[in-house]
Amino acid sequence: MLKLSSILNHIILMLLSFVMVFPLIWMLVSSFKPSIEIIDSNFYLLPKNWTLQNYVNIFEQLPILRAYINSLLICGFVTLSVLFTSCLGGYLFSKQKFKGRDLLFMIVLSSIMIPPQIILIPLYILIVGHWNLSDTYTGIILPFIINAFGVFLLRQNIKNIPNDYLDAARIEGASEFKILFMIIIPFVKYTLAILGVLVYLWTLDELLWPLVVINSNEMKTLPLILSHFTMAEGNYPGESLAASSIIILPIIVVYMFGQRFFTKGVTLSGIK
Repeated sequence: MLKLSSILNHIILMLLSFVMVFPLIWMLVSSFKPSIEIIDSNFYLLPKNWTLQNYVNIFEQLPILRAYINSLLICGFVTLSVLFTSCLGGYLFSKQKFKGRDLLFMIVLSSIMIPPQIILIPLYILIVGHWNLSDTYTGIILPFIINAFGVFLLRQNIKNIPNDYLDAARIEGASEFKILFMIIIPFVKYTLAILGVLVYLWTLDELLWPLVVINSNEMKTLPLILSHFTMAEGNYPGESLAASSIIILPIIVVYMFGQRFFTKGVTLSGIK
């Protein structure tokens, strides 16, 4: 009976997995169909006429390779910045005592509840109007280098580290930065892994701010490239699916390499 129940569980899980993965399979396979086949009312999975023309069109019409480079640079720098500032903020708010600490932490925490659309105009006036950083990597990256959720997540994890370790390091003459890098970070490495994956994916998917601050094709990111086709999906369904298939590759690669740390980080950090 136990074996039968295990088999049934596996069958159910496989069916559910297929249901979740099927849209991605359909997207990838349909990217090799001519547009006329995609909009055909008769549904069929495999193309009648396989073609690479959709991929040829997107590489000819838009600088997708440059967009790849832009997105990878921006995502990499933002992820490293958020990991560092989150560690620093989490250590500051959990292990350092100073006047107004709890109030300052509540202000940081409350910023999570503010929709980004509300601060879009003042952010644009500051970064583009006063600092003249439109069409630059700095202008795209600057609003994302500190993440309130990351500070909160690291603060909750660092808070659980016994103070005895830190006191012993201070007695040995270790500076606060040495304590951070030699003691704190090894303790929270799995939480940093899950935060890194999440921040990378959030940054890669970001559309609103790059849409506002970027003017030239050379600085466009992958979501902006995709928007060229999705906004006119009725005219370019094949190109839209081909661009989506290419853009999803970095997400799959990041998750494949970070899956083990991501799963363990979720388990140890208590994220539901």
